[in-house]
Amino acid sequence: MGGSVTELSTHGGDSLSPESQQLYEDVIQALQRDVNILSEQTSDRLSKRRSLDHIKKEIFAKNLAKDRVVLRHVFQVLYKPLLRCIADSVENCRENSIGIIVNFAESMDDVTPFLQYIVPAIVARLDQPEIVEPAEEIRLALIQALSCLIRLSESTYSPFVEETVKVLQKTFQDPFPDVKKESCKVVMELAKHCSRALAYHGAVVAKAIIPALQHRHSTVRCLGIQAIRDAIIVDASALEDILVPLRQLTLDKSQVVRECLYSTAGDWLLKLPDRWSLGYKILPLLLAGLTDDIPKSITICEQYMDNVGKLYEEEWNDRLKDEMDYAEDGSGGCRHFARENTQKMVNQMLEGMADWNVEVRIKSTQILTTFIRYGEDKITGYTGVILPALYKALAGDEAAVAAKASNVAELIGQYVKPAVYLEVITPALIAGGGGSTQHRLGCLRTLAGILHGTPASRLANIFLQRLTHSLHDRELMNNENTGILAEVAGVAAELARLLWAAVVPGGQASQEVSDETRQTGFELFVVLAHLHSVNQSDGVPESAMLKQRCSEAFSIMAVAHGFSSMEDLYGFYFDSLLERLLATEEKWTRYSPELRLLKTLMSLAGAVLGQRLDVIVPLFARMSAIENDVEVREMVLDVLLPLLCSRPTPLNSTSKLPEHGLAILTNIILINGVWRPGRKFATLRGKTIKTLLAMLDSAHSTENCIGLLHIKDLSGIWESHLLNLLISTLEDDDVGVRKDTLSVIDCLLSSMDFDANTFKKLYPELLKRLDDADDDVRLSTARVWKRFFEATHSWQMRMGPYQSAAGSATTVLVDETGHIVQDSQGNSVLLEGRLDDVHWTAMIKGLTIHMDDTNAELQQAVFTSLQASVALASPDLLREHFTMARGRHRSPRFLDALLSQIPKPVST
Repeated sequence: MGGSVTELSTHGGDSLSPESQQLYEDVIQALQRDVNILSEQTSDRLSKRRSLDHIKKEIFAKNLAKDRVVLRHVFQVLYKPLLRCIADSVENCRENSIGIIVNFAESMDDVTPFLQYIVPAIVARLDQPEIVEPAEEIRLALIQALSCLIRLSESTYSPFVEETVKVLQKTFQDPFPDVKKESCKVVMELAKHCSRALAYHGAVVAKAIIPALQHRHSTVRCLGIQAIRDAIIVDASALEDILVPLRQLTLDKSQVVRECLYSTAGDWLLKLPDRWSLGYKILPLLLAGLTDDIPKSITICEQYMDNVGKLYEEEWNDRLKDEMDYAEDGSGGCRHFARENTQKMVNQMLEGMADWNVEVRIKSTQILTTFIRYGEDKITGYTGVILPALYKALAGDEAAVAAKASNVAELIGQYVKPAVYLEVITPALIAGGGGSTQHRLGCLRTLAGILHGTPASRLANIFLQRLTHSLHDRELMNNENTGILAEVAGVAAELARLLWAAVVPGGQASQEVSDETRQTGFELFVVLAHLHSVNQSDGVPESAMLKQRCSEAFSIMAVAHGFSSMEDLYGFYFDSLLERLLATEEKWTRYSPELRLLKTLMSLAGAVLGQRLDVIVPLFARMSAIENDVEVREMVLDVLLPLLCSRPTPLNSTSKLPEHGLAILTNIILINGVWRPGRKFATLRGKTIKTLLAMLDSAHSTENCIGLLHIKDLSGIWESHLLNLLISTLEDDDVGVRKDTLSVIDCLLSSMDFDANTFKKLYPELLKRLDDADDDVRLSTARVWKRFFEATHSWQMRMGPYQSAAGSATTVLVDETGHIVQDSQGNSVLLEGRLDDVHWTAMIKGLTIHMDDTNAELQQAVFTSLQASVALASPDLLREHFTMARGRHRSPRFLDALLSQIPKPVST
């Protein structure tokens, strides 16, 4: 293989000087034995290694590299045995031979003549179906050798590009990361020096790089992006195939990788020959950088956008001459470029918003937000396709996606005219996607976002009326889903802000507000009142949101009306809202949302209630009619009771509630207090008695009234109705009802004048309650007995003149004027002046038993009550009964005390 010196010099090509020729011959003579060893297949590994070491020492350790021409001539002798060693079985031999070849290539004057031998040898080691080179370091050295050869030979390497591309297809799949990195550098070198030859294979190379974009090492991904950048600049035909992995890199965790991607996209838009036709594919990558979390990345993308805009202005000056004259921020080129690609880019971003990956949806939505800022009002024509995508994004459970989608909605409100977006969103809102809850949620959230971004000056009153009318849809305003109601409240809050901001720039309503605006304001208040009336559960997250948004809207409206609170608003709109409610009264059932609204209105209207008693009391009376659902009747009491318990009570703000007391007693209390079977009626009776007790509260009492009820009204229905009702409720199964009834009786006994008939009807019932199963009821009854004896004493004092006339009799005959007569004449009646001993015996006996009760508190209460009876009952009767009972009680203490208080008989 070595040949003679003369033969080798012939292969040199160009003549050497005498000194160089002598140096050449000396080197060849020194290396001839090494050449023979390397050329011989039977040589052992140790010999080969020594030969390679000797070649390195002779060539590169003795400064021979200074004569580049001599080196080339020497390499003509050595290249074949060195290339044979590349495939040697000994790893060290392979490694040394590659190193020597690279050193020769870098040191001699021209490596081009040897490419036809070196490149195929390297390709044979790397371009195989399976990896034939087991050592990672040697595979790396081989691909580094290729990179070196390309760099040194530059354009003369073009004939070998096709073979190199085949190698790259394999090395990009190599498991060793450094091999992938060096492969990327090879691509960049080819693009730099052999761009025309690489253009035929650009698509193949770009596709081969794709796996590197997903490698776990950020350095590999960065180099992969740079390699693809150069490959696409040479040949952009593969751009469509690599867009998906490039878009995924906008979500890369490494800032360096993302910045590399943004720079690549910017370079494409500045350097690609057909950049404007391909811009819709590349621009989203750059816009993604404007949404990056790192300020540095944003700055990089802004600089690229400025440069792209300037380039567009230079190349398409005729297209945007007019725009440039009015552009304030110098971004006319970017805006025009973005607007030209609106349709294709919007479709891309909407596709990303529907992706299964949450991060992709978030990034796509952010890009759309940024794009709309460039497109501005030119996005109007695509409102019909953007809004449905927003419905879906805002209806999902991903809060991050929803937050970004809300930003898109706000920008649509800022740039798109209300007439346009209302034509799209209103039908979708009313239709409700076939009743789908999620669809309605998405529509409402989108609408709220749009309204939030809409300037008040652009939203005319006619649009506000239309939107408010849409919210009146029963499927929205009265929906059972709290989440939907919360979103309706959000839309209502935005409408309130826009309504009053449009007509009240100073923040307070003026007299110049039009009737249409006032009517719209009322309709909006009706919506909010309906939402505010919903029963809110603390355990439901949407309930807190609903309450917050209603409060926010009410605050806006209150300030606009010059009020300080929500209650003032309810008072202001009370008459109008009540009139609207009364128009549907005949259709009310227990399921009617109007009942909730009525309850809320009455609870919050305040002092105006006292001015509308002539309407409110008859309404409550009609609602308490026996033919109505028990829930409707119960709602009346739910409204009345809190109002009566508040101080001061709004119902009596004009001090005229007692004038309606009889109607309340007759048409509400008496009707609802009648016993009927069932739990619902038991609850109704309980609330009825509580309401009666609240009306008898002594805090409201005057000379002619007990609480809020005229004494004459109570007296008029006492015997005929009220007493029987109280006797009935004393027997109620509910302990609370029995206790409240005792409180009512106690209050009446202390404030009204009764006759014997009342006492005779009442005491048997009170005696029964002393045997009640509940100790609290028994104790309350024992205390009522004291009030009973006091009332009896008061009655006997009034009957004093009649008792004297009656003598030993218990009755006396009186005429219609109350004068005692001897004979029955005209309308004279028998008047009972005192209770006979039969009744006293029953009462004293029934009470005495309970002074021996095991409950000490009850014993004391009964003892206290019996003390009040000592002055009323016959002393002989009392003495006889107490004496007889003394021996039967476990402790005679209370009986002895009572006996000591009985007046002693006067001795004759």
